Amino acid sequence: MNIEAIASRFETRVMEIKPLRGVYLAYTDKGPKIIKQSKKEPEKLLYIHGLKEYIYKRGFPNLDRFLISNQGLPFVIEKGKIFVMEDFIAGRECSFLNPYDRSAAMRTLAQLHIYGQGYIPPTGAAERNDIGKWEKNYLRKINDLAEMKENTKKKKHKDDFDKMFLEDVDFFMEMAWRAYDTLRNSRYKLLCKAAESLKPICHHDYTYHNIIISERGLINVIDFDYSCHELPCYDIAAVIQRVMRRFSFNIDIAIDMLMDYDRIKPITDDELILILSLSEFPQRFWRITDRYYNGKTQWSKKKFIKKYHEAVDDKIFMLDFANKLRNIIT
Repeated sequence: MNIEAIASRFETRVMEIKPLRGVYLAYTDKGPKIIKQSKKEPEKLLYIHGLKEYIYKRGFPNLDRFLISNQGLPFVIEKGKIFVMEDFIAGRECSFLNPYDRSAAMRTLAQLHIYGQGYIPPTGAAERNDIGKWEKNYLRKINDLAEMKENTKKKKHKDDFDKMFLEDVDFFMEMAWRAYDTLRNSRYKLLCKAAESLKPICHHDYTYHNIIISERGLINVIDFDYSCHELPCYDIAAVIQRVMRRFSFNIDIAIDMLMDYDRIKPITDDELILILSLSEFPQRFWRITDRYYNGKTQWSKKKFIKKYHEAVDDKIFMLDFANKLRNIIT
């Protein structure tokens, strides 16, 4: 890979290059930049670029903008591969163990949702819209669990993973149906209808390594690869679930996070019900079992079992958390 040649197509000159976690940190005449190969199609990159520019121009400058090539695009194609060049954001990764970081991350997420709302992708960009898909996705994953259960029960020789799965699957299927029932009895469809004109967006991967805190305490958000149009409560629920796994599903910490977000962008009662539904759905359990039984990830048996335990060992805490959250918001 000729990094200098790629950089020149973004009209920059490289002085020094350092490998950095699967990408390249390039010190250029325009400052430090990241150069990386992208697996995204050009249409998706146009969507991501358009969203970042929209957010930036509306007043949220702390993100990893793409550079524009000499062809006027946010990428270049070199020997059949797609490369992007973006701003390097210096700083440390957010720590969800740190109360200051958690609070700042939630307030920043609220700002991101405010500045991203109303985004209309440019001509030629892919449509990335997940609004209105929750019911269908819930049912698909419930059916996946039921099918995996039946196939596993039919096995003559069950391995350790099979035995654990059969012990736990009914609990998680009940949680999934509970989440589906919460969703069906919510105002989800009305919120989706309103979203047609509001055009809300989600980062969709708002986790610690994509939240960079500078030496001056500025909160930066990077890696919008999975961003899409979606109800903002998806991001809220996802980040709370990530934090909860580190704190045995401490409801007080979750409420503090909701309040931090709410101070910047008020959360409606209808959105709280959707956050509850997402908190009830056993996404991690479905993901690890789907990867194992459908061969979607090439891990060793030992690693699969480790990941499985990470997904199920807190199941009683998960249930208690869902019950407490329901009592608080209903």
